Amino acid sequence: HQEKNNAFDAHGDICSIAPTQAPVLPSSVNHSVADADAKRSDDWEHDEYVYSSLTSKHVDCGDPFWVDGCTSDYCSKQNAATEHAGKIMSIPFLVAALLSPLLGHLVDRIGRRAQIIVLSSSLLVIVHLTMALSTLSPIAPLIGQGIAYSLFSAVIWPSVSLTVPKQNTGTAFGVVTSMQNMGMSLFPLAIAAIFNSSGRRYIPNVEVFIAACAASGVVVGL
Repeated sequence: HQEKNNAFDAHGDICSIAPTQAPVLPSSVNHSVADADAKRSDDWEHDEYVYSSLTSKHVDCGDPFWVDGCTSDYCSKQNAATEHAGKIMSIPFLVAALLSPLLGHLVDRIGRRAQIIVLSSSLLVIVHLTMALSTLSPIAPLIGQGIAYSLFSAVIWPSVSLTVPKQNTGTAFGVVTSMQNMGMSLFPLAIAAIFNSSGRRYIPNVEVFIAACAASGVVVGL
């Protein structure tokens, strides 16, 4: 599709697009059922597409009109970017899956659980401030996030059985799990509110909020 919808500058030359840039969108689209020459596909989701000032918000790459038509290059790059982002965002979970048994064994040998909790929270502060305030690749911070998750998990769950009387262990695990799920239900709402109030952008405000939460964990750990 690239040959069909290249963008041209005022001199008639094809616009060059950097790897990190989205292809240029048409300035407008006018495909109406009222047009006698208009051809449409039964796969299209709408009968007409009329936009006097087209923006990325109007383009739905799940609709064949856009993905197979005048924005095919844009949709192709968007899909590739989405796939690449998914791979990047899997890094902390992959790191945690690989390191958790090793770090758990280390914690069993050296103890120092309170210090390790502080260390994991401190790592999260560094990770999220790096992603909030720098333009560095997110790969290194996300590896750090995976390490922090592994350290935290290796400490927090064994600590329950080590600090609570045996007859109350089930209750203690229930309380911790309840608190965890409460956080997982409330924090997305807070993050969504920050995201919307920040012009629908995660960086920097959402990352700063998460860093502040991690910082509170450092303070409590101390």
